[in-house]
Amino acid sequence: MKKALSLSLAAALALSLITGCTADPAPSQSAQPSGTPAPSQETGSYTYADTIAWDGQYDVVVVGFGGAGSVAASTAADNGADVLLVEKAPEGHEGGNTRYCGQLFVYGDEDEEATLEYYKTLAGQHEIPEAMLEVYTKQIAHMYDVVSELFGIDKSQFVDWTGTALGGMSPEYPEFPGAEHISLNTLHDGYSDGFLWQQMRKLVTDRAEQIDVWFESPATHLIQDPATKTILGVQVERGGETLNIKADNGVILACGGFENNREMLADYLGITKSNPIGGTYNTGDGITMALEVGADLWHMEAYEGISSLGGSCIALPEGERASIASTAGMTKGAVILVAGDGNRFLREDESTRHGHIDLGDAWMNVRRPLSSYVICDETVYSSVAATIPENALTVEHASSIAELAGLIGVDPDALTATVERYNGYAADGYDPEFGRSAGSMSPITGDSFYAIEVCANILNTQGGPRRNENAEVLDVQGNPIPHLYSAGELGGITAFQYQGGGNIAECIVFGQIAGANAAAEKDALPAYEAAQPVESNIQYTLGAMTDLAASTQAPEVELGENEYLGVSHNAMGGDLYVKVTMDGDKIAAVEVVAQSETVGIGDKAIETVPGAIVEANSTDVEGVSGATITSNAIKEAVEDALSQVK
Repeated sequence: MKKALSLSLAAALALSLITGCTADPAPSQSAQPSGTPAPSQETGSYTYADTIAWDGQYDVVVVGFGGAGSVAASTAADNGADVLLVEKAPEGHEGGNTRYCGQLFVYGDEDEEATLEYYKTLAGQHEIPEAMLEVYTKQIAHMYDVVSELFGIDKSQFVDWTGTALGGMSPEYPEFPGAEHISLNTLHDGYSDGFLWQQMRKLVTDRAEQIDVWFESPATHLIQDPATKTILGVQVERGGETLNIKADNGVILACGGFENNREMLADYLGITKSNPIGGTYNTGDGITMALEVGADLWHMEAYEGISSLGGSCIALPEGERASIASTAGMTKGAVILVAGDGNRFLREDESTRHGHIDLGDAWMNVRRPLSSYVICDETVYSSVAATIPENALTVEHASSIAELAGLIGVDPDALTATVERYNGYAADGYDPEFGRSAGSMSPITGDSFYAIEVCANILNTQGGPRRNENAEVLDVQGNPIPHLYSAGELGGITAFQYQGGGNIAECIVFGQIAGANAAAEKDALPAYEAAQPVESNIQYTLGAMTDLAASTQAPEVELGENEYLGVSHNAMGGDLYVKVTMDGDKIAAVEVVAQSETVGIGDKAIETVPGAIVEANSTDVEGVSGATITSNAIKEAVEDALSQVK
């Protein structure tokens, strides 16, 4: 069954308002009507919401189950709202970029004035409304208190990474005023391990009685009153049907950016080749939906990368996630970076700040050629070969530079000349073209040469619908679109230079603001004589259907003699179940039978930890680096199974 909104009805209603054929004049754009009052018995008039065939009804609908969506949904629930949280990704892939990020948040050391000054300097000449920046930085200044209260974690467990391997981002711009108060922190002693996302997901699962969650259910359109511009609900694709879901008090867009939308990347960033570092489901849906209802956009040119070579990664097929460290070993020695014309275009050993390079008075994203390749000899290649993904797009090998150039479609004479010039710089210890340090250069020599294609890695985009300090989405005149809110990287506050941990802070700060404001009860919608009511069949209300219920139920596993089912409630994706087979007092087998862990991260622990437990006949085994939470969950589930052995 396919449902659609009636465009003719909307047009008829809009025309009737223009000609004055309504029971009441249309309220102004700045009015904040909401709810669906009963039709007037005196006039027989109805609201525009009465003209929609609704399939479900909640107080608040949140689009996107990532960091911002988790905070927004839980905050709305804490403010008394019945909440529907819709997510386009399947279970185990939710979380957006928060699931994959370093799990770090920025902190301003209780100094509101210094934090504000630092962020004003980050913005450069890009104007960000003072009220919005103040709301954001005030919370950053007190982020220890904010996250401690939010997650129920004692502040004594937090770790400041200043002076460590992550110290280059703590602060990221130490030369800026106020920087001495800025630091990068985690909730526990670990990073890039999913711990923060686990806590954010728990905000939702702990409120399962107030929040329904739908996976594989993308929102496609916002439903808007054509006269007042009030957002009434959302169209959601679920199970092959288009469902109209009413939101009595508000809709929150928290569905991330557009780093996986090839057309938007080309249009807004000028990038035609890239791979994401985070999730693969951020395709700009929130931007499209917001534009349809008249939203203004901002910060569409801003994005963050990471790592070396100007924020590059080894090029992978479109849509594949890249590794942050894939080019880390390609910045020194017998190696250069060239464009498709065979010429170098940036300094290979330059450190970046989230993919930005130093342009004198500012740090900017790299302006990229159509194609780019790392050129190196056997010494460098052998040192990085183990880190090159099997699905790398282009890795070529030849016995001469000219032959190598032919394999990648580069002018042999141009590439040969570039290598010869570079070898001269390496011999002299001086690079007049890009100023590469002498200690980082070695001549490219020998009889084995390699070309590895690289491209932009995109941590996240920042652009989207313009919002204000109340997390309200604004139209092109600067007025709030009634009942529409946003949080997180969709229309983020970063316009220019980025401080690590700032996006997580934004997910929390504006997630809480959006959740509280969307949950607030709104005034009644206006009634119109021209409105023609339709009958709704509302099947989906709080508790009628949620995909979280299935994820918390034990799987149906056939257990034989000496077999036991164990569970951990502390995995990255919720509950993780194992089947343990005993042979006397020895662990004969461990099998993970149900899980929703992160693909490419958690599955590494699933592949190795069970075998290690069997070999050691104990759960006292090493976990997998980078998959600590999944490793610990497997061990905890095995211990639960062992506790049942008599």
